[in-house]
Amino acid sequence: MNGNRRRPTNSIQVNVLARWIVAVFFVGLAGLFFVYLKNQQHAVGDQARLVEAAISEIEAKNDALKARITAMTSRGALQRRLDEGYLRLEPIRDTAIARVTPPLPAEPDGVLRTASRDPDGRFGAGAPLRAVSR
Repeated sequence: MNGNRRRPTNSIQVNVLARWIVAVFFVGLAGLFFVYLKNQQHAVGDQARLVEAAISEIEAKNDALKARITAMTSRGALQRRLDEGYLRLEPIRDTAIARVTPPLPAEPDGVLRTASRDPDGRFGAGAPLRAVSR
C-alpha cells in the first residue's frame, strides 16, 4: 500500500469559527448596551418623578404665599393696618410729581420728525454733496 495516504481528520475551518465568534461578540455587546440604556432610562425616570414632585410642592407653597400676599394687600387689611397705626399715609408733594408734556409735532402735517433739520449741521440742507454721498 501506499504510505502517503492521509488519515481522515476532523478539520476546523478557522475563518467560519472566527466569523461566528465576532458575530456573537457584537450581539452580546449590543445586548449589554441595550440593558445599560434601559437602566439609564429607569434612573432618569425616577429622577424626573422626584423633580416633578418637588415642583408640585413648590407650586403649592407659591400658591399659598400668593393667597397670603393677596390677603395682606387687600383693601380691608390695609385699612385695618392704617387704623392700628402700623401704616401711615402722607400726601404726595408737588415736587415729587413728574409731569410729562406731550411732544409737539415738528411739522404742520402732524408727523414727528426724528432726523435733525439743523442747517448748520454736517449733513443738513446746507452740507456739501461730497459729505452727504459717503
